[in-house]
Amino acid sequence: MNVDQHIKVAQWHLEQARLHNVSEHTCGCPPNKHDQRAIDAVEAGLIEEEKSCTLEAKEARA
Repeated sequence: MNVDQHIKVAQWHLEQARLHNVSEHTCGCPPNKHDQRAIDAVEAGLIEEEKSCTLEAKEARA
């Protein structure tokens, strides 16, 4: 994905979070493997620049 696409995905997720916070809205999307890695990185304070957006590249570093 390019930068613009990443921003659009982030904006969509932020709006989903806002809706969950202010209503009974449910999106029905459990975290996938990629999402869970992002959640784990944020919770551990390990946000870093990635050189590749593939799961394979991330798993090779893990």
